[in-house]
Amino acid sequence: VYKRQIPGIVFLSGGQSEEGATQYLNAINQLTELAHPWKLSFSYGRALQASCLDAWQGKEENVKKAQEAFFLRAKGNSEATLGKYAGGTGSTESLHVKSYVY
Repeated sequence: VYKRQIPGIVFLSGGQSEEGATQYLNAINQLTELAHPWKLSFSYGRALQASCLDAWQGKEENVKKAQEAFFLRAKGNSEATLGKYAGGTGSTESLHVKSYVY
């Protein structure tokens, strides 16, 4: 149970694929029959950054490509917070890391 005074609840991707995490967030925000006073959003690490880091590879010449990849993920997740993500902009590869310790 969460108090009404809490402005928002954010979800972690927990090793889900980029696309999966965004699709779940989108589905949660489409549940209009469940009234809630909070903003439901994301606090993703790997599911927001993986494509960007893969595109960049630490090379200066890949910065623009990495920025474009990051923009696509940010845009998709922004749409998902509104329940309006059409899908298909993220990788479906699992980002789970076995035995990862936080």
